[in-house]
Amino acid sequence: MSGSWIRSILLAVAPAAIVLALMLSEGVIAIHVAAILGLAILLGAGIAVRRRLTAEKIVMRRLNRLTAEAQAQLDALSYKAAVADRIVSSLPHPIFFLDRDRRVVRANAVAHALVDTDLTGRDIADGLRDPAFLSAIDRTIEGDGPQSVDLKLPVPVETEYIVRVEPVDPPPGMPAGRDAPIVLIDFQDVTALRRSEQMRVDFVANVSHELRTPLTSLTGFIETLRGPAKDDPEAHERFLAIMQEQSERMFRLISDLLSLSRIELDEHSRPRGEVAIPDLLRRLIEMLSQKAEKLGVEIETDWDETIPPVRGDSDQLFQVFQNLLDNALKYGAKGKRVTVRVRKRDKRRLTVDVIDRGAGIPPEHLPRLTERFYRVDAARSRELGGTGLGLAIVKHILNRHRGRLNVTSEIGKGSTFSVTLPFAVTRETQDDKSLESKDDSGRTRPDRLSA
Repeated sequence: MSGSWIRSILLAVAPAAIVLALMLSEGVIAIHVAAILGLAILLGAGIAVRRRLTAEKIVMRRLNRLTAEAQAQLDALSYKAAVADRIVSSLPHPIFFLDRDRRVVRANAVAHALVDTDLTGRDIADGLRDPAFLSAIDRTIEGDGPQSVDLKLPVPVETEYIVRVEPVDPPPGMPAGRDAPIVLIDFQDVTALRRSEQMRVDFVANVSHELRTPLTSLTGFIETLRGPAKDDPEAHERFLAIMQEQSERMFRLISDLLSLSRIELDEHSRPRGEVAIPDLLRRLIEMLSQKAEKLGVEIETDWDETIPPVRGDSDQLFQVFQNLLDNALKYGAKGKRVTVRVRKRDKRRLTVDVIDRGAGIPPEHLPRLTERFYRVDAARSRELGGTGLGLAIVKHILNRHRGRLNVTSEIGKGSTFSVTLPFAVTRETQDDKSLESKDDSGRTRPDRLSA
């Protein structure tokens, strides 16, 4: 018999034992009668206590079974919540959940990156202040049903979204209080789609304008060769040479337009590779050395081989510096030097300067240099084989790399095209948002071009 049984029996028979002892001391009953009564009381108490303890065990078993079932249901709900959380976190587009006070209850990692901060517990207007966007949220909270709105974010690279605002029921087990999520906001990135549509429009407009002159020339020469100059060998040679030149110009133009289209489609996605700028520039200068020698231009280099790599796409950065150095050779005046210099701007960035000693660029032209088909001297550009798209390509590639193009120029002394890029070292360098345009003395350049 366990200790609990003994204690229970003693507690049960103690009052009866006291009464029997008093009756025995007063001589009311005999000793043998008291003994029989005591045994009967003890036996009855034992039976009662055993029944009670048996009932307690049954109750405990039922309680344990109910507890186990409740725990199993709780584990299942926790698993489902974890799966739902993992699914939301892994979605490639930003997702926000808001309560009825427009505060962010939760958001996935992409959403935090979109606003560049953790808005949990704060009004979503602290990160996104677009009036149409906030109005759509308020209408959904007030019970007007799902809403859809276009949202354009200008930084760090202009991105367009279709935002869906949907009412949602609170998760299972969560009481419908003020902190329960009642609104789901889903951002669908449509930048590539919109740009593709715009590029088709721009392509038709630009090509129709730029191809009109060479096509007109080709048509005129063909008519001449088939008519008045049909039997003139000298005219044939002269016109065919011009026709080949115009055909090559059209080929360069179409190639640059297609290249620009591909770059713009990928502009909003960050490159993941690392590029050693000195190695890239060394390959580029070797490739252009024959052209420089033909033009009588000396390419001068100045860089430290230990400078850290940048985050970027090697082929696209090669195209950037190829365009800049090729322009410097063509427009930087024959028989002079072109300098390519790499310097560490600060702890997070480097700057590559391409310096020519040409005629320079008038200040009024600097802000428009990266526009499509914009030329300072259209006749000379066409004569040298330019398409007017080189700096536009440079601008869009640098936008993708979170870089910047600065141009300074002085009439009669030449121009400097400076490319600033973040190092591929830390998160802070990858998300650089504060590139400043200053010269080596720290003064702001008044005549810079920001691409």
